[in-house]
Amino acid sequence: MMTRMRVAVALALLAGPIVVQATPITVDFSVTSTVPSANYAAGVVGNGFFTFDDSLIPAGGSGGIGNPIVGLPTLDLAFDWFGTSFDETTAKIATLTFNGGALTDWWIGGNYSAPVCGFNRYSCVHSAGTSPDFYVIASSTAALNDGVNSGFASGINSVQWTVRNPTAVPEPATLALFGIGLVGAGLVARKKRLAVSPAGFPSGHG
Repeated sequence: MMTRMRVAVALALLAGPIVVQATPITVDFSVTSTVPSANYAAGVVGNGFFTFDDSLIPAGGSGGIGNPIVGLPTLDLAFDWFGTSFDETTAKIATLTFNGGALTDWWIGGNYSAPVCGFNRYSCVHSAGTSPDFYVIASSTAALNDGVNSGFASGINSVQWTVRNPTAVPEPATLALFGIGLVGAGLVARKKRLAVSPAGFPSGHG
């Protein structure tokens, strides 16, 4: 009886923390300024990346999620263009679009919201902004204002991007099931040992 109770406790401890964790997906990208202005030359390349949780992929694997007003949970982000840098505390993923589980388009932008932009925090860059701001749309364009110079950098059809292969990490649920299997194997081995125990000891003695 004591042995069965110990096994039950062990199984409960193993099964308790089973939580399926989603996989982070990282996108690397670059943009090139194509429209020169007074303070931003053409041909300057900006580089960055952002990371999101694959739990954001819509059910069925296809469709869009997010909007340029509120944005989406952003695990990590870095972007530098014309010496102006952003990270996940100053910028956010606005939208993600998928087809068959694959990312096909995305939109990211800075947190600054110019009064003339209304609610469109992540889809508007105002050239007279008092704070650095930017947006990048994978399928079309990128724009940036450093918050100091007038005008803005613009990259039309110059966005290049790739999705990193996510690193395979055993999920807690998998590890728990593996542990349960080990417990089961141990019980079978113990039962076999008891079956051949010396005379005088009942085979089911615990």
